[in-house]
Amino acid sequence: MIDLSFARVEAALETLARRAGVGRLCRPERAVRATEFGAVGLSGAILNVALLYVLLGDTPYVAAAFVAFFGGATWTFALNSRYTFDATDRLVQRFVRYLGVCTLGYVVYTVVLIAGLRWLAFPYWLASLSAVTGGGVCNFLGSECYAMAT
Repeated sequence: MIDLSFARVEAALETLARRAGVGRLCRPERAVRATEFGAVGLSGAILNVALLYVLLGDTPYVAAAFVAFFGGATWTFALNSRYTFDATDRLVQRFVRYLGVCTLGYVVYTVVLIAGLRWLAFPYWLASLSAVTGGGVCNFLGSECYAMAT
């Protein structure tokens, strides 16, 4: 029942994307997939922050940050593999690849943040937004082309 409802939502979003002219930029299915990926990523970021907040009191910050990152990545892998990419086979191989992609995305995030703050003198909010965007695009493309590719 949930899968059928989810498929209907995806079909409605694709129709909306076509009507909005998204097809001039990319395939509407890809735009929907990117939107789903972003929504899943937002839920993973919330989980990451919550885990970090809970663990920081009694756990060294490096260990807490690792657990928070791993927990968020595991959560987003589960949702993305099931709903965003419908890739439910070879889960262990996909998970290892996904963790690699997320790690690369984190490196991109860090480099863009540092570049924005130190070299480009962006305000904090713009440097952070740029870093999240850079890391997110890296994660999406890496997941689509490598980690979740069939």
